[in-house]
Amino acid sequence: MTTSNEETCTLYTAQAPVVLDAIEREGLSFVKREYIQNKYGDQSWVFQQAYSFFAQHAPAYGDKPAYAESGIWCYCDRRWASSGAGGCLLELEVPADQAVLFDLRVWNKMLNLQYVGADEADEEAFEQTLASRGVRNHTEIFSTPFHPVLKQQVLASWQRLFDSAQDCPPEYLEAGLWEIRKEWLVGAQTL
Repeated sequence: MTTSNEETCTLYTAQAPVVLDAIEREGLSFVKREYIQNKYGDQSWVFQQAYSFFAQHAPAYGDKPAYAESGIWCYCDRRWASSGAGGCLLELEVPADQAVLFDLRVWNKMLNLQYVGADEADEEAFEQTLASRGVRNHTEIFSTPFHPVLKQQVLASWQRLFDSAQDCPPEYLEAGLWEIRKEWLVGAQTL
């Protein structure tokens, strides 16, 4: 993680131009659940699983304003921040106590509705459990009512996200913010 001092961290995020407009016009931007529905359409339920977990559990690691309904995803390594043509790359200098840091590889497992094991052996054991119960795809655990115990095990495993930054190589550090404030904006460029 790039830090300019002990109290801030430099983060990068790719956002739609409307986000930059809101920051410049209103002084901040935040996410409402409806934005996720609009962005991902029929697949939004998959993202909502991980995003809802984050919104429910991350406040223990940083104050969540009442108006923020989901996190904003930022990276310590600028190469991960991309949204395709027409987006904006924002460089932010964020107070360290406003960023919830975690390993982006763990987050990606959550976005795929996967179990986050304590180690590789734990993950393999869970995969064997799935196979023995005829579960071929992790989404079945969330998209059907047939696996409530497995779903609870997966959700419980996701708590490991909040410890994942400890031994994470800096290039894999991701951060969740509840908002982007105008005073945090260092620069912006069109992608």
